[in-house]
Amino acid sequence: NLPHPEAVFEIGYFKRKPQAFYMLAKELFPGNFKPTPTHHFMNLLHQKGLLLRCFTQNIDSLEAQAGLPKDLVVAAHGNFDSAHCIKCRKEHTLEHVRKAVDKGKGEPAHCTRCGGLVKPDIVFFGENLPERFFERLKDLQQADLLIILGTSLVVQPFASLIDRVSSR
Repeated sequence: NLPHPEAVFEIGYFKRKPQAFYMLAKELFPGNFKPTPTHHFMNLLHQKGLLLRCFTQNIDSLEAQAGLPKDLVVAAHGNFDSAHCIKCRKEHTLEHVRKAVDKGKGEPAHCTRCGGLVKPDIVFFGENLPERFFERLKDLQQADLLIILGTSLVVQPFASLIDRVSSR
């Protein structure tokens, strides 16, 4: 029983009731979805030497599945590529999380070091965006072209990406 739909992605709620996220995670987990033609288009741009960076708000890692090297992707809201204990920050494999998710009972993965909750490295409400997002913003100054797809550009900081491209 969620107090509101967004609670499943709130860090405070996750700390109190991680079962809600772990039940939903089975649906969101990598492997459940396939890259779209747009993901393959991004990889084509890379193969032709035309892609400097791919900023995404998606957490599904479909860019990597389409063949885009991970170093070119800036996952502003994180993704399922890695996981950490929210207490001691020990890194855990995605397989560790998958085992808990696949049980289908909502029981969370626990840290092998301290017993804390393990969370995939997706950004929940109440958490900061990854440092990499802010570090790579400088790339936009080098861009000859900025392609915006699948977003209304209403929510910050993504809404301001267009302001960072140089008007040469």
